[in-house]
Amino acid sequence: MIQAITFDLWNTLITNKSHSEQRVQFFFQFLQEREIFIPFDELKNAYDKKFHFSEVTFEEIEFRHIYTVDRILNVLKEIKTEISKVDLDHLRQEFESMILQDPPQLKEGVKKTLEELVSSYQIGLISNTGVTPGRILSEVLDGHGILDFFDVSVFSDESGFFKPHPKMFKIPLKKLKCKAQNAIHVGDILETDIKGANDYNMFSVWVNDSNKPKPINIQPDYEIQQIYEVVKIVSNHNEEK
Repeated sequence: MIQAITFDLWNTLITNKSHSEQRVQFFFQFLQEREIFIPFDELKNAYDKKFHFSEVTFEEIEFRHIYTVDRILNVLKEIKTEISKVDLDHLRQEFESMILQDPPQLKEGVKKTLEELVSSYQIGLISNTGVTPGRILSEVLDGHGILDFFDVSVFSDESGFFKPHPKMFKIPLKKLKCKAQNAIHVGDILETDIKGANDYNMFSVWVNDSNKPKPINIQPDYEIQQIYEVVKIVSNHNEEK
């Protein structure tokens, strides 16, 4: 019997939106104002190469969250530049809040789905975060009028780990006082959402709205194209049980 439903955030509830271009431009101006003259192309190349830690895998870092300060320091190291702790913190704050200038939009059917589920189930949010931390993403969700639907929210910058690490699923279910076998997780990434939920003994729903090929090594319990389909899936699941 499903008692709790947890949702991924990016590309499940809100649209993916990159702010890298704005961050690089701000970074460039920030350095210039401090008379640190790095050619724009050199800075952009360093950012593209080092900011996202693409040279390492999640497995290699044991799924530990990568914080914005570490990302910035990685770029600064690449361009052989140092800045003060005060400037570093200022840069971090600007990078993390930049999303508020142009917030991502809700995906179609999200609010309607949450409205229908909230009276019958506990609702949770389980989100990996890149640059934008949970406290800022919560502002985005509040702006869209859906923050209050969630009984619990867990972000990787707060837990210290990325999905599919079990801690990302353990924390919300413990707070919801719900056993894993009575919970279902909804997300769009097989390697993080579906694998993480499956490994933690939750049921899983794969949001495949771009018609990706069927998975071979990671099997979701359910597959949907529209988020609203979750309502029927959970209802049918409980009727069958």
